[in-house]
Amino acid sequence: MATLDFSELSSKPVGETFEGLIRMVGERLGVTVSWTGRGADQGRDLVFVEAQSGRIGSTPVRWLVSCKDNSKSNQAVSEQEVGSIVDKVRQHGCDAFLLATTTTAGTALKAKLDALASNERDRIQTKVWDRFELTRMLLSDQFADLLRQFFPKQNAQNAVRELDAARQKVEASVPRQVVGAIRRHLVPHSERYASLTGAAVWPHDADQQKIIDQLRAIIVNRPLSPLIVPRLDELHFDAFLALADRVIRTFPTQAYDYLLSYAQTTTDNSRLFNLIELLREFDQFSDDLEQSIAARCDEETLWDLYHETVEEGLTDTSYWDADLPSEIAQFHQNIEIVNIEVDDLQFSGGDAVTFSATLRLDVSGSTDEGEHGYPTEQKSFLYKVSGYPDGARVSIDDVKFRY
Repeated sequence: MATLDFSELSSKPVGETFEGLIRMVGERLGVTVSWTGRGADQGRDLVFVEAQSGRIGSTPVRWLVSCKDNSKSNQAVSEQEVGSIVDKVRQHGCDAFLLATTTTAGTALKAKLDALASNERDRIQTKVWDRFELTRMLLSDQFADLLRQFFPKQNAQNAVRELDAARQKVEASVPRQVVGAIRRHLVPHSERYASLTGAAVWPHDADQQKIIDQLRAIIVNRPLSPLIVPRLDELHFDAFLALADRVIRTFPTQAYDYLLSYAQTTTDNSRLFNLIELLREFDQFSDDLEQSIAARCDEETLWDLYHETVEEGLTDTSYWDADLPSEIAQFHQNIEIVNIEVDDLQFSGGDAVTFSATLRLDVSGSTDEGEHGYPTEQKSFLYKVSGYPDGARVSIDDVKFRY
């Protein structure tokens, strides 16, 4: 169990701040507190009076409280430091003895206290509040104000831990780019930089760790160099993704710069796909910028990047309802597109990302003319369409009727 740093309780005369703390702990526990006054050794003790209840009534018990602050030496309290417990207890008209210490009771002293408590003829109740017991009490809600008063450094550390716990809770529910922005304000630069070591990012391969160690200095501290691309290409795929994830979560501004630079330079289509996916997390990554990078990808990579967007756009009936092809508009007076299917979807790059596809529109139509009009009729229309992805939508350049 971690304990409080009792060396914060520094004062003159030595131990007085600790004695003041113990006095206030006693008051908080509801006992009557008084001082014995200074003795010949310039020391003074506390007296706690509490009511101990039995089956019939209660009896006041006077505790002589000896406070020993050994936080600087970190030595256990010895018999010599305490002196004659029996004489002191009797001198102050007490029934019990409480040792409060910032360390622990030494072995010999603990044995002596146990012997006094078990002596049936001349029994003296004994109790030890050592650093563990005091830490347990002071970290409870009952003594929160005393922790703030006597342990300002510890209280500040607790506040930092609480803030860090809250930060981690928030980070679990937001995009990693936002995580990076949060950490930029709340986590020291040195700590974030240390998290980018090869051993921290990719503990599975020593050679990959060396490359990551070289890259982190280039990514975080220096203007981006053309040398970064061949070094990134040397990273195994999973190690590259792990590094990208860590940089986004710690240095998001630098992450965007290095990911964009890499995307504009590399010819590896598998890397390009993941780089575009990563860059889409950044607001400053515009559609035009994405298209300029994606246009260098092969057909398979373009399919992976855009087929869902294009298929969703092409099968959106509201688009076709607003601009019906003439063949469908002439079919009947009342038109309803009941189904759209996309087939043979292909992509190409070069100057820009474009697509072509075969589109089948299943249409239901009826006419209100005449005494009874024309009953509902269904028909399928086949078109060849082409266009280009436009952000989250599609733009259609050409629609050609097939049959």
